[in-house]
Amino acid sequence: MKIIKNLTFITVFILALISTHSSRGESDKTIEEIRVGEGQLLYEIIGQVINFTPTTSTQFGYYTYIEGVDGLFAGAPENETTAWFTFHRETTNLRVTANGPLRIISRAGTTTVYLNAVPAGNFSDPDSFRAGTPIQISTLRQQVIVDTVSQTFTVVNQDTITSNSVFSVNGSTNQIGKVGDVFRTTKNGHLSGPVPSGYFAGYSVAAGKSK
Repeated sequence: MKIIKNLTFITVFILALISTHSSRGESDKTIEEIRVGEGQLLYEIIGQVINFTPTTSTQFGYYTYIEGVDGLFAGAPENETTAWFTFHRETTNLRVTANGPLRIISRAGTTTVYLNAVPAGNFSDPDSFRAGTPIQISTLRQQVIVDTVSQTFTVVNQDTITSNSVFSVNGSTNQIGKVGDVFRTTKNGHLSGPVPSGYFAGYSVAAGKSK
């Protein structure tokens, strides 16, 4: 797998529209597919969360590591304002359960990964993290465990890729995973509020294919 060395002069050209099916054919032979083995590290992320209503949660941020990709920032400082790759996640509560000082929240939703030709992430504007070109969409199941005493929380997501796009960066044609691939994200965070509702960081590992 070719490692992308430099994204400074990034040029994005979407070769396939987002679809619920991966493209097949002779053109696949030229695609540098970013894949990792089950249990191996795929992503590292930093983000924030805003719970706009009692039953919904919007989570957004940027990537500090993607397996197979170097140079994730346009320059210094390496933060949301210079990140080429960002994410935006919309979730809805399925269940909220109290257990002593713990509050357990089960959610379902959608995660979208974006490639930004002009990085401009701004945590005061959640929509700035979905201003780029979508390159991957996944459905997710999420569990959040909130410690109401320490005001900290842990999160586990399980995402299943439902669509992704082939894109070109510095002359290389790339695709992150395939439809049906599953990855699991673990996050740790601290409550704030009301805006943002919390801060978090975490990482994702490959978890095989959906059943």
